[in-house]
Amino acid sequence: MKITLGLTTALLSVGTLAKADDMPEERSLSGLEYELIGRGDIYAHGTVDSYSQAPMLDAFVESGALPPVADRLPAEPIVFKTGAMVDGVGEYGGVFRHVIGGRPEGWNWMAGQHQGWGGINMAMQECLVRQGPRWQVKAEDQTGPLPNLAQSWSFNDDNTELTINLMQGVKWSDGDAFDVEDVRFWYEDNVQNENVASRMAKDSFGGGASMEVIDDYTFKFVFAEPQSETIVENLAYIQGCPGPSHVLKDAHPEYNSDATYDSYTQALPNDVLPPVVLGAWVPVVHRPDELVIMRRNPYYFKVDESGQQLPYYNEMHFRLSTWGDRTAQAVAGTGDFSNMEDPGNYVEALKQSQDDASPVRANFGPRVLAWRLVLNMDAAGAEDEGEKALRTLFRETDFRLALSHALDRDAIGQALARGPFAYPYISGFATGSPYYDASSSDYHPFDQAKAAELLDGLDVVDTDGDGTRNMPGGGDNLTINVDVSQAGNASIKQLEAVASQLAEVGIAVQTRAVDQTVADTNFTGGQFSAMMMRDNVILPTRETCRSWPAGANCPHFNAGGDRLPFEADLEAKLAALQSSSDAAEQAQLAREMQQLVTANAYTIGTVQVPAALLVNKRIKNAHPGTPVFMYEWAEDGVIRERLWTPAADQEQEVLPDTIAEY
Repeated sequence: MKITLGLTTALLSVGTLAKADDMPEERSLSGLEYELIGRGDIYAHGTVDSYSQAPMLDAFVESGALPPVADRLPAEPIVFKTGAMVDGVGEYGGVFRHVIGGRPEGWNWMAGQHQGWGGINMAMQECLVRQGPRWQVKAEDQTGPLPNLAQSWSFNDDNTELTINLMQGVKWSDGDAFDVEDVRFWYEDNVQNENVASRMAKDSFGGGASMEVIDDYTFKFVFAEPQSETIVENLAYIQGCPGPSHVLKDAHPEYNSDATYDSYTQALPNDVLPPVVLGAWVPVVHRPDELVIMRRNPYYFKVDESGQQLPYYNEMHFRLSTWGDRTAQAVAGTGDFSNMEDPGNYVEALKQSQDDASPVRANFGPRVLAWRLVLNMDAAGAEDEGEKALRTLFRETDFRLALSHALDRDAIGQALARGPFAYPYISGFATGSPYYDASSSDYHPFDQAKAAELLDGLDVVDTDGDGTRNMPGGGDNLTINVDVSQAGNASIKQLEAVASQLAEVGIAVQTRAVDQTVADTNFTGGQFSAMMMRDNVILPTRETCRSWPAGANCPHFNAGGDRLPFEADLEAKLAALQSSSDAAEQAQLAREMQQLVTANAYTIGTVQVPAALLVNKRIKNAHPGTPVFMYEWAEDGVIRERLWTPAADQEQEVLPDTIAEY
């Protein structure tokens, strides 16, 4: 089966809902073509006749520092199939070079800390199931996420119990056994503990759901209501990734009376290395604002069909620079990989990559990068009366619609990047999502007269004649403080245009550029008034709290639990989608969710653009069809543990013949 990615994916075929204006016609820039294969054609749990390891590990085994490779692998490792590797079984050694704009916040991902993004998180963490490679799976095999640490799972007859069987014999990078206690600690002491800022929101499985341990490698979730395979998607990156309980328990207040939740969050600081991980590589060096070096994890639990333990690369670099520099260095050949996400670089990067002598290949995918202005509607959580009044205004649908009508999205898109890249984004699913449907989206065209009419109707008028509208009842000037990440060039550019256009209808915007980590913390903690940000809403099961009312404290922009009139309906439809196993029913529910969020301007979308994946030509096994983002980011979709470079083309390692020492 062959598929060509367009900017809309025609998986949805249900009735049309009533709406206001049609979305403009969209034109695809994607030219990706690739063969789809079965889910079992990529990898499977199993055994091979014998196992081998990277030659650099031989000396560690001979000295007794490491057990033999067969003793380090689980009973049935994950075996990657040669037939799904575009360049075949690889050669060991060398360096894979990343450039990123983020900085490691810390190593305690269980408490919500990020490791700098751009692929570090995914290189360290392993999750119960996996989404990234699903872009290559044919439709009839799209029955849910791929197995990973969870080797298999099954529901009982009425779908109220989900029993999961873990891989047996997987080890952490310090040699300690991974077992069900790590999963129990993750779920009960982190996810379900409201004091911990877990990536998976409390009660994501519905109120009353519980976990029961059956034995060292088996457990089950018991649900209050019947669930479906869809709920298993919650166990993929970035939510379902257990941490080392044998390390973290001593820092957790449930097990240490001297610990606090703040100290628990900081239990694995970014300047203390190496952390204990399950991923293919272990951070061993962190030079702030300069570099993170990761070395191969000798206990990694995956092999190729010839029995070679993965990964192939001994070393992985993350140069700590800017997101724009990531693309520049990939184009120049001094970086190996880039999700080209800054539209300001598109024209020049594409021009250079088309040269036959270019060291990099570039492929555009569907539009999955979408920006939005998010308004905090948690009035009860406001710190003062002025902020409370503002958030109360944000709760008015007509106010949000007025902001949406005030924006000239074509102009915003051209300010971002000249050319055909940008397309209007309203809210809800991006057009590259398999759940997007244009006919279910209420479009709010550029119409500042309409915006003014809506504002007048709310008594938001200019009572003092200074050109800025006042809060209802002749209050203070209406000024919205908008946070934006300093690292987000595209967000900053768009906010400049948004501020100018809102000023034209009498709304003042004050911009506050903050560090990316501060922006993340403020957003998840509800400590903001408004925020300009990129959020790629592709799947309704990934990072749900960022966009949907998925639990009592979600979304982050209305965390107080005082639901807007349509939010209860939206929450019910999301829950129904997650508990359904019927694709047509899920499609219908997704359409209804899209209609609700766009008709109510849940967030104020601006534009969405496609992204291009840049990969250095010396990198083997990087499938040319890999999308920048589909079920997961390309760092996962490209399956880095099976990438390799021929020995003659390998970069010299900075730390040859070393592994993480504990």
